[in-house]
Amino acid sequence: MLFAHNGIRLLDKDGDLIKTSEQGEDTGHGGGDHEDTGEKGFNYRSERFFNRLERDPAISKIFSSKAHGDPATPLLEAYAGERVIIRYLMPADKPRNISFALHGHNWLAQPDDPFSRRISVQGAVSVGGVYNIELEDSASRYPGDYLYRSGSLRWDVESGMWGIFRVVKKGIVYRCRCACRTLGSLWKRKRHGKK
Repeated sequence: MLFAHNGIRLLDKDGDLIKTSEQGEDTGHGGGDHEDTGEKGFNYRSERFFNRLERDPAISKIFSSKAHGDPATPLLEAYAGERVIIRYLMPADKPRNISFALHGHNWLAQPDDPFSRRISVQGAVSVGGVYNIELEDSASRYPGDYLYRSGSLRWDVESGMWGIFRVVKKGIVYRCRCACRTLGSLWKRKRHGKK
């Protein structure tokens, strides 16, 4: 489950308000817009570019967990080929519409309509929006890290509104869990006299 936030009140380690953009004298097209201020994130967590660039200034490594470690935002995980439903909602904050993108995956725009168009970006997400995103063909067959993010790169993503969907291969742990579930189900049926 992901709660999208585009106006979180975040404080730094000294208790001072973190500001995405300074509201200055410039009120033209180059100035900050009130609707774009406030910190961004998912589930009250954020991973700002500013902090990562202080550790390693190479912009090419900005999303790299090898260079920076996993982001503070929720790490979504699934086994390759596993059924995945992301419950995505925007409970509050700014009335500015945002979007949700998940790289390398598609889903139906209308989950209950098999003839609905396939999308990889859910647009027009605003306050009160709720979406059930069931990945088409399940999680990717190719293990790896896939970026999920807001569609607005300038204000949202650089301010921390992104994370990682990690697809892992089905190894021994997966097989043990499946075997335990199967044996547990058989044991319950036998114990309760169900066939």
